[in-house]
Amino acid sequence: AVVSTQSTGKFFQKYDTDRNDEIDFNEFIALSVALNAQALSGSEQAIAQLFSSMDADGNRSLSHAEIREGIAKFTGKGANDEEVTALIKQLDIDHDGEVSYEEFSNNILTKIAVAIKNDI
Repeated sequence: AVVSTQSTGKFFQKYDTDRNDEIDFNEFIALSVALNAQALSGSEQAIAQLFSSMDADGNRSLSHAEIREGIAKFTGKGANDEEVTALIKQLDIDHDGEVSYEEFSNNILTKIAVAIKNDI
């Protein structure tokens, strides 16, 4: 399934409570609290499923190629090498060039993507 611009917009509007087209600090805190609540009630399973679907070799770590293919499956659009490299730099806390399950599941961007996909 693909994350649409419409579903992303709907998600954004849900947390942009003052309707100024920005997520300010208080709205971000509300979003973070909601994401953490969802993590406790099932979105953690969705994150694990997303990771597993991307981890082609099953080694609990995502390579550049696996992330590139995963983005294409998740969004319906390809990502270029620069975009994948930039994402890895954001997620790869131990700087080993790959993204472990822990790095992936603890990242706010992953939680937001899963929340949008699951209409949280």
